[in-house]
Amino acid sequence: MISAETDEILYISPAYEQVWGRTCESLYEDPQSWLFAIHPEDSFKALATLETQFRTGDEFQEEYRIVRPDGSIRWVSVNAFPIRDSSGKVNRFVGIAEDITQRKLAKLAMRKSEEQFRLTFEMAPIGMAITAINGQFKRVNQALCEALGYEEQELLKLSFADITYSEDLELHQTQQEALLKNKGSDFQIETRYISRDLQIVDALLKVVIVRDSKGQPLHFNNQIVDITERKHMEKQLLHDALHDSLTGLPNRALFMDRLDHELKRAKAHPDYVFAVLFLDLDRFKVVNDSAGHLVGDQLLIEISRRLEKTVNFTDTVARLGGDEFTILLENIHNIKNAIAVAEKIDLALGVPFKLKGYELFTSASIGIALSSEGYENPDEIMRDADLTMYSAKEQGRARYEIFNSSLHDRAITRLQLETDMRRGIEREEFLIYYQPINSLKTGKLAGFEALARWKHPVRGIVSPAEFIPVAEETGTIIPLGTWIMERACNQMKLWQELYPQKCSLQISVNLSGKQLRDPSLLEKIDGILQNTGLSGEYLKIEITESSLIENMEVATQTLLDIKNRGIKLSMDDFGTGYSSLSYLHLFPVDILKIDRSFVQDIQINKGNYAIVKAIVTLAHVLEMEVIAEGIEDSFQLEQLKLLNCEYGQGYYFAKPLSKQQAEGLIANSIPIISTI
Repeated sequence: MISAETDEILYISPAYEQVWGRTCESLYEDPQSWLFAIHPEDSFKALATLETQFRTGDEFQEEYRIVRPDGSIRWVSVNAFPIRDSSGKVNRFVGIAEDITQRKLAKLAMRKSEEQFRLTFEMAPIGMAITAINGQFKRVNQALCEALGYEEQELLKLSFADITYSEDLELHQTQQEALLKNKGSDFQIETRYISRDLQIVDALLKVVIVRDSKGQPLHFNNQIVDITERKHMEKQLLHDALHDSLTGLPNRALFMDRLDHELKRAKAHPDYVFAVLFLDLDRFKVVNDSAGHLVGDQLLIEISRRLEKTVNFTDTVARLGGDEFTILLENIHNIKNAIAVAEKIDLALGVPFKLKGYELFTSASIGIALSSEGYENPDEIMRDADLTMYSAKEQGRARYEIFNSSLHDRAITRLQLETDMRRGIEREEFLIYYQPINSLKTGKLAGFEALARWKHPVRGIVSPAEFIPVAEETGTIIPLGTWIMERACNQMKLWQELYPQKCSLQISVNLSGKQLRDPSLLEKIDGILQNTGLSGEYLKIEITESSLIENMEVATQTLLDIKNRGIKLSMDDFGTGYSSLSYLHLFPVDILKIDRSFVQDIQINKGNYAIVKAIVTLAHVLEMEVIAEGIEDSFQLEQLKLLNCEYGQGYYFAKPLSKQQAEGLIANSIPIISTI
C-alpha cells in the first residue's frame, strides 16, 4: 500500500519476498527499489502506466517481467487501484502482484506447439485431416488434396463417407465408434478412397481421438498415407511369384494351390470329379539346338496360348518349367471329358508354328490322372500324372495315356531297381561280358565290345534292357559307365601282357549321353588309361547317333579331345536315331556301326540291303570304317563282305562271353560255349 501524497510505502505483505526475491525491509528502506527490479525491456511500459495511474487516479492492470537478485526472471501480473476518502479524494494506492510465470510459460509453450502443429499439418508429405465426430472434414492439408485430386474448399464440403470405397466404409465407421465408446485412443487400418477422377487410392489410415479436459470427444486427427504404388508393387510381386515369367501362365506353386483346393472340394462332395493332365513336349530340345533358344522361348509362348484355348476359362493351364505343362480340368463328368481335351491339344499342336522364318512342328506326350482314384494330397495326383506321361512317351510319343495302378506298381519296382543298382555298384554285383568283333576280310578276332551284366543277389541276371534305361534316367550311368570302362581297359591290358602276340586287339566301351555331358569325362578317361597302363590306341568309344545329335553343343569338342588321346570313336546304332546324314560329317567319328535291325532282314528286305549299302558307301566316302551288328548266319556275312564292310559281330561268331571264355578265345585253347 502506497500513500498518494508522499509516495511512502505504508504496508508490504510477506508474499512480496516470494515474488520479488527481496526482503520487505529493503523496500521500506528504499520504496523505489521495486521499480528497478522490472526487466529493462518492460520497464518503459510499466513506468508509463504507473505515471498515468498516479496522475489520473485510475485503476490499472499490467503484466511485465522482473529480474530477481539471483538473476532469475519471473512474470508478474500487477493490479493497482486507488483508495478514496469520504470526499472522493485519492489518499493511497493498493497494489497486488501475482506471480504468473508458469501460466506464461505454459501459454508460450502452447503457442509454440500450435505453431509447430500448424507447420507439421500443412507441410506434411502425407495426407492429414481433422474431422468432426460425424466424419465431416474440418481441416485438410495440401498432401491429402493432391492425393485425392480435390481442391481444399471442395474437400471441406465432404466427409469420409463421401470418399471411402463402399466395401471399406463399414470397417472405418466401426473403428471410430469403438473410440467414441472409450475402447482405445487410436486405430490403424488399410483402406481405399475414390479420388475426384474416380480412381482408387490405396491408403494407410491412422486415426487418433481428441478429447477435452472432461474426456468428451472433440474431433478426430487423421493421418492418410498413400500406399497405392506399394500395393501395385505387392500385387505385381505376388503375380510374379505365382506365374511363369516367360509365358505368363500360373507356375507350379499356384497350380499346386488350386489343385489342393480341388482335392478338398472333391472330398466334401464325393460326386465331384476333376482331372490333371501332365504334358511334355516331344523333341523340344531339337528346336533349341537347331533354331536357338529365342525361337524356343517364342514357341513355348505360342504353345501356351494354344493350350489356353483348349480348356474352359475355369480350368488352369500352368507351366512347370522347361517344356512341361500341366492342366487342371475342373468339374468334369468322366474320363471322356479329359480325353476330349487331350485330343484337342493334339489337334492344336498339329498346326505348324511359323516363328522368325521357321516353320516348326511339335507334339506332346500327355498323362491323365482322375481325382476318382482317391488321392489325399496334390503331390500324389501329380506323381501319377507324371508317371503316366512318361509311359505315353515311352510308347511312342505324341499320344495320351490314362493312369492305372499298374503304372504306380511299375514305378515302385523301378525305384527299387534304382536303389538296388546303386548298392550293386558298391557291392560289385556287376560283371562285364565281352562280345567278339571280327575282321570280315581275314576272319580273325579284332577285339571285343564290353557289355555290362548285373548279377542281382535275388533276381539273378538282370537284362541291360531293364537296368540301363533306369541308370540313364537317374544318372547312375555315370559311375557305372566309369566302372565298366576301367574294368574293360584293365582286362585288355592284362590280356596284352598275357598274350603279347594279340596286342593289336581293341576294346570297345559304350558312352551314354549323360556321360558325354559329364564335365569330368576327359579327366576320368585320362585317369583310367594312366591307372591301367592301356594305350589310348587300343580303346574305342561307342556313342549312339541320338546322343551325339542331342548334345551337339558339347559333343564335337569333347570328341575331338578324346581323339587327341589316340582313342577311336564309333557311332553306334547308325540309322535308327535321327538318321541325320547332314550332321555326320560334323563329328570326328572313325567308325559307323550298322544296327542289327538292318542286318537281320538283309536277306528278305531289299530296302534294308539298299540302306546297308548306302551306309557302307557313305562311311567309305567319309573315310570311315564300318562294323555290322547282329550277324547270325553265313548269308548275312557274305552279303556284308561283298559290300566291303570291314568288321562284324553277332551270334554267328559268338554270344557275349565271360572273362574266362574271352580269354580262351584269344588263346584259341578252349571251345567257345556261351552261358548267356
